[in-house]
Amino acid sequence: MPSYSTDRRGALKILGAIGASCVGPVAGDELYGRTADEVATPVAPSFFTKTDFETISRVSELIIPGAVSAGVPSYIDWVVSRNAAQQALMTDGLRWLDGAGELSVVLHPLCEAADAGRTQGRMVQWFALMKSLTADGYYTSRVGLVEDLGYKGNTMMASYPECVHEH
Repeated sequence: MPSYSTDRRGALKILGAIGASCVGPVAGDELYGRTADEVATPVAPSFFTKTDFETISRVSELIIPGAVSAGVPSYIDWVVSRNAAQQALMTDGLRWLDGAGELSVVLHPLCEAADAGRTQGRMVQWFALMKSLTADGYYTSRVGLVEDLGYKGNTMMASYPECVHEH
């Protein structure tokens, strides 16, 4: 019987790529293949305040290191600016975080609750949304999709590599 890796980051990569590709809230041509120049060009947030955008940046970077350089905060701002329910939830979460203390300490129990499927409670719901948007934004960016996941796009393969399982 093959043994499969239970590496959490690897699983998150796959789930993020699948989830974002299949059920993302926007058309694929608006996400895939963003160039480094497009990501690096600073764009003023359309929904979040400057302070909220900085908090979104810090939280997304804690969820997936490299998220900021992949343009995830701008992606989150873009998606949330188009969804009233997400706007209310994000605003509630950011206001709660204002006085909550050290981010990594405060977010740890929210992450554990969200990972365990315990989504009762507004702040756990906020974190689950934040985590989902971060994964969607990261794994549909050039950094996440091409550089991290190794997606090659529309390429013809001379042969298909054999699947190697860990024993």
